[in-house]
Amino acid sequence: MITIVANFDVKADCVDKFICLAADCTRMTRKENGNLSYKVFQSRTEPEKFTFIEEWLNDVAIEKHNSAPHFKTFIDMITPLINGEPEIKQIMRVPAIR
Repeated sequence: MITIVANFDVKADCVDKFICLAADCTRMTRKENGNLSYKVFQSRTEPEKFTFIEEWLNDVAIEKHNSAPHFKTFIDMITPLINGEPEIKQIMRVPAIR
């Protein structure tokens, strides 16, 4: 399993629009083969900061997601709503620690 943590800094006046777009993307992504979990979080102290935590079966599932039309549309539509580039990390659980 591969976990992706993606952080977005949304322009303050665009938060509501970002949430709507993220909700649409989430609904579609959860239907994808190989998606194990897809959750969106908002900072309690900085409401313009969002974190997506995604769990994927393997690299093939991630590649299919990244090329899915709904995901490409999501990225295109949020680009003017965010400050800078999102911070994206791929991580894996340490097997020896449960």
